[in-house]
Amino acid sequence: MKHKVWFGTVAIVMVVAMVLAACTPQTIEVTREVQKEVTKEVTKVVEKEVVKEVTPTPEPLDAISQIDPTGQEIVFWHVSTKKHEEVLLDMIDEFNATNEWGIKVIPEYGGYYGDIYKKIMAALAAGEPPDLAVAYPNQAADYALNGDVVALDDYVASAKYGLTEADLQDIFPAFLAGDRNPYYDNKLMSFPPNRSMEVLYYNKTLLEQAGYDHPPATWAEFEEMSKAVTALGGDVLGGYAYVGGASNFATYTFTRGGDIIKDGKAVFNGPEAVEAMTMIQRMFQEGTAYQPAEKYGDQTDVSSNKAAFALGSTAGLKYWVSAFETNAPDSEWGIALPPHETTEPVVDLYGPSVCVFKTTPERQLAAWLFIKWFTDTEQTARWAEDSSYFPVRASAAAEMTDYFASKPMYAQAWSWVKYGRTEPNIPGWQEVRGIIGNAMTEIINGADVQSTLDKAVEEANAALSSQ
Repeated sequence: MKHKVWFGTVAIVMVVAMVLAACTPQTIEVTREVQKEVTKEVTKVVEKEVVKEVTPTPEPLDAISQIDPTGQEIVFWHVSTKKHEEVLLDMIDEFNATNEWGIKVIPEYGGYYGDIYKKIMAALAAGEPPDLAVAYPNQAADYALNGDVVALDDYVASAKYGLTEADLQDIFPAFLAGDRNPYYDNKLMSFPPNRSMEVLYYNKTLLEQAGYDHPPATWAEFEEMSKAVTALGGDVLGGYAYVGGASNFATYTFTRGGDIIKDGKAVFNGPEAVEAMTMIQRMFQEGTAYQPAEKYGDQTDVSSNKAAFALGSTAGLKYWVSAFETNAPDSEWGIALPPHETTEPVVDLYGPSVCVFKTTPERQLAAWLFIKWFTDTEQTARWAEDSSYFPVRASAAAEMTDYFASKPMYAQAWSWVKYGRTEPNIPGWQEVRGIIGNAMTEIINGADVQSTLDKAVEEANAALSSQ
């Protein structure tokens, strides 16, 4: 009996062992699969966590972007008077009230262009310049000779405070080009808040009386029409009310394909300039051109049916409108591209810019931020409408639709910006302008054209080489 029990027990144990042995491989495979799945899930979680925790190293900020201009007060010397000054002061008040850094611009009238130039030169000598000032590009070049002007390239390129690529494409290239100075490695020594151009103002009524239904397209036509208008007699003083000066000279020369400065040297005694001044001298000798005695006498005479032509800035358009309304409300008048002998028309683009003087990094940045604000689309359109200057951005046109519609001559001139060429902006040009003006005066009074211009070029190059 005992043996049977033992044998049965052994049999049961063996059966259980066999069953367990048969089941073991399946348990191992399931375990492996579970381990794989768990491993995959853990890996995914770990990968996700790693991705979340890894932060890219930020690019180091440029030097300008690291400056804090908060709370800076800066002095701005300007040239605006009367209504222009009112508008400028209103805009400055708005900037002061709305800029996020609490920058305060303090405006001061510095006199007209010649006066402010002298004032700034004196201030630089005394070591007390303003923070920024209105200056023609060539004047800014003079101020920079001793390192007193800040090149604006780094401010324009600043990641935090600069202009975007879209901004730079929006600003007219010809405007910016006039502020890039070859004397300073083409750096941006000033910045354009506006521009104007030299155009031909003409009295349509007088031209019609002389038998013409269009303004002159070439200088030969200009001379011919001036003769015809002069022949009308009566109150007519001459065809061309000549003012003179370096900008008129630039127009005469550029529209014939000539240069004034080339590779840093004066070359305004070339055939184009000689031809231009020979024509002007001939017109004076024949009585078809004359020089008004009064300031703005050209505007007065053309608007009083006493002359047919004058060269002048588009910034003066509103004053021409007023002059005709006052002096000859029944007369018709207009503006035209200057006569030209080149394939394409050429207009002399000019106008004051703004430069920033070396003070402190914070004040220099504050000055740039004011310039940046003043030249954004909304502000440049506003300033253009109130000053009669052109805006510096193409996008401003959309803001000025009503203004263009109400000022067709302004809109007409705006379409000519593409023909623009700028006067030299190198150090010494301010002095050279005076030399050219003196030579022009000698020529209209009978001096030999070629020898007078040769002498002027020698003087000009001496002035340029002394910089």
